[in-house]
Amino acid sequence: MSSRFVSMALTAVTGVALVGCVATPPRTRYYDDAYYQRRAAYDCSRCGVIKEVGRVYVRENSTGGGGAVLGAIIGGVLGSTVGKGDGRTAATVAGAVAGGFAGNAIERNSNDRGDREAWQFQVRLDDGRWATVTQWDNNDLRPGDRVMIRDNHLIRLR
Repeated sequence: MSSRFVSMALTAVTGVALVGCVATPPRTRYYDDAYYQRRAAYDCSRCGVIKEVGRVYVRENSTGGGGAVLGAIIGGVLGSTVGKGDGRTAATVAGAVAGGFAGNAIERNSNDRGDREAWQFQVRLDDGRWATVTQWDNNDLRPGDRVMIRDNHLIRLR
């Protein structure tokens, strides 16, 4: 009875610990255009002109964590059916860890979101270098627009 309680407790703790391994989705950033307009007047090392704009599709790899938790529980339960004593405890822990990884991978691959539309910009910088910037929103940017690159995001300069 005590061994079973220990293995179930270990399974639960491992499942909760694996939830911390889940990647968080990207956050939306907001920019103060007036600040960057003033800054570009005296510091424009990352300024240039858009030469090409293209639509690309980016796969989102974020998960909610449910797959990892469910996989850890199933793996722990299956692992607890193997062996006796300390071997059973080790099999329970190994099953929970493997199940958590497998569940997270299954959730990531079966995500409804799939590929998400993004925009890729080719920018000719003032110093002659080329930069490629990929971002979620287009902000009505077109070839010929003067822009500043800030945190891998384009800001139109007027």
